[in-house]
Amino acid sequence: MRRRVVRAVVAVAAAVALGALVDAGTLGAADKNDTKRPPQTEQQGFESHNELARDASPSRRAAQYSAWIVESSRFMDVPFRAFMPDRGDRPTVNLPVNVGIIKAANGDITLYDSGWMQLAYIYNWNSSCCWHPIRQQMTKIGLNPDRVKRIVVGHAHWDHAGQLSEFPNAILYIQKEELKQIDYFLGYPKRFNDGHIHSVNTVDRHSFDDLQDLLAGGGTQFGPPQQDCARSPVCGYPPQTLHEIFGKVLNGKAHIIDGRHEIEDGLIIHPAFRGHTYGSQLLQVNTSIGQLVFGSDTYSSWEGIRDWNVANIQQTDTIQQMLAYEKCYALTSTSAGSFNNCIAAHEPKAYTAEYPITANWWNIPAGNCSRAAELVLSNGERSRVPASPDRVYCENRVPPSHTIEK
Repeated sequence: MRRRVVRAVVAVAAAVALGALVDAGTLGAADKNDTKRPPQTEQQGFESHNELARDASPSRRAAQYSAWIVESSRFMDVPFRAFMPDRGDRPTVNLPVNVGIIKAANGDITLYDSGWMQLAYIYNWNSSCCWHPIRQQMTKIGLNPDRVKRIVVGHAHWDHAGQLSEFPNAILYIQKEELKQIDYFLGYPKRFNDGHIHSVNTVDRHSFDDLQDLLAGGGTQFGPPQQDCARSPVCGYPPQTLHEIFGKVLNGKAHIIDGRHEIEDGLIIHPAFRGHTYGSQLLQVNTSIGQLVFGSDTYSSWEGIRDWNVANIQQTDTIQQMLAYEKCYALTSTSAGSFNNCIAAHEPKAYTAEYPITANWWNIPAGNCSRAAELVLSNGERSRVPASPDRVYCENRVPPSHTIEK
């Protein structure tokens, strides 16, 4: 009965998401009569160089923001060629999961992505390190999590949209295209290859209601590798994450947009459809050092942007990812840092001087080896970097205590 109710709720949410809640005032990315649009681009995802150039040079009155990133967690020992097939210069690589924190002059905070919940039914299957609750991370670097006004998700995968419920009053900004993809995946086949490939990395649905008993030793918990999603397109959308997303939609805490959207002065969303997922989006932020562009998994790797190498290709349309790289160069063209101002979700060199924008980094005190970096300060904002920052590489694969939820 419970599963039928959840299914009905999600179906209603999807219908609402695809219709009535779409903002009628959302700006189109291009003239619908434009016949010169490249055929490989989706209509609502295309932005001309002239349009991008206008956004790259905001008026002198444009608001400026301060920005930080924090490391939600770290994926350890990822096969390098699975992440960046053009490089592979070492067998494995450790990948941070970065969350952007953008603060306005009035103290309001925008999150770009929200990291993920460290629940056992995902944690134990990813050999992860260093997870820490995002509200605690923000508090420990001197930012007030209660001032989070909105969350812009680069896409809705579990490692980027997994802590939405920690900010019940924040408005979620998500593309209609992303919700359309989720709606399609709700009807995806559950099993492939005689059950060896599962649609999502989660416990067997037949035993999910008994999760507490299973974890306490009362039975067998079935998960990867017995039920591995094998990076199938639906892999990134486990039930818990969808519950958080549609919880925002059904509670009137979601702003569903279609293409380019100006949130407020100096804060602009740009579509990057199929740069990673169907509804991927970038966030342009005006700062005292020019434009920053947060890209989530569309910009998985800063080295990929720098060297024009595709990254994270298993769930990415490589042509669209390259077009999104072009947007990075166009939007940062008036900034001294150029493409260095584009913020990647999983760059291995993040939190080092080798990735210049993140060079001012430190280990978050009592943060389970998670890291933070101060990207830029504006409006007289004080630095959050400790007087004597701890910059010794830290690794802890033992998860902190956490609640297992059904």
